[in-house]
Amino acid sequence: MKGRRTFRALGALGLATAAIAISASQTQLVFWNFNESNPLDETAMLAADGGVFASQAQISIALAQIVYNNNNSGFRGSPADPNNANHPTTPNWALQTNQYPAQGENSGQAGIVVSVPTTGYKDIVVKFDVRWSNTASKFLAVEYTTDGGQNWTRVRTLEAKRGDRWHSEPDPNGYGELVQIDLSNDQNVNNNGQFAFRVVTIFDPNLGNAYSPARQPDREYSPQGTLRYDLIEVLGTEIGGGIEGDVNGDGCVDDADLLIVLFNFGNQGGEGDANNDGIVDDADLLIVLFNFGTGC
Repeated sequence: MKGRRTFRALGALGLATAAIAISASQTQLVFWNFNESNPLDETAMLAADGGVFASQAQISIALAQIVYNNNNSGFRGSPADPNNANHPTTPNWALQTNQYPAQGENSGQAGIVVSVPTTGYKDIVVKFDVRWSNTASKFLAVEYTTDGGQNWTRVRTLEAKRGDRWHSEPDPNGYGELVQIDLSNDQNVNNNGQFAFRVVTIFDPNLGNAYSPARQPDREYSPQGTLRYDLIEVLGTEIGGGIEGDVNGDGCVDDADLLIVLFNFGNQGGEGDANNDGIVDDADLLIVLFNFGTGC
């Protein structure tokens, strides 16, 4: 039925199907790069470095600890940071953590928690980089909450390819990119003052009740194994911002917006949901049609 409706609508409007690059304009809600002049200043290191909710966002940690002092210096940051080891404008620092649970204890409970409101924003995306030491837990879980931490939803499991590597490491022992989590399909994340995400250590799913070390087979898991974080960022699209009907955020309500609505007709929110009511339907189509040509 969805396909027939779309075909009829396209035919009636005389539009030809075409490949369209869709890029929604997003706003930085919070960002940390940890590149402080003094990496031993705990207050400065935990303060957000940018974003519309920088003053409200927080980083905390559960059942582990944050370490700042690395022999009177900081801990080297992500290779994806513009201030990387080869960049002339250092510093490039990151947030170091250790003192994780003992072997066989507290799976899914220990790690960093990043809290940031999404009030007034939708289509939330989370990004960060993480570095495993050799004896850190090989497996991590990324989870989020929409009720201030009473309940958590697991959205991704991360597996180290090897210890002493960043996720963004471009060599074969890394993934060559930041961790990126798209939460646009969960409407409960939108416009939510209690949103947070966390990254926690978990047991090796192949072993049952035991952690595995990031480097195998010549290392053993240790609570002193470290996890290091950098380039933590949360992005969102402003609800009601910009031109009504401009679903791809390019400043013009045109064929591209119309096709986005048609191709996503019947979906539960996401791309094409012009009125942000959780479904792409006739109401969204009419919004685009009534505003067709605006801003162009």
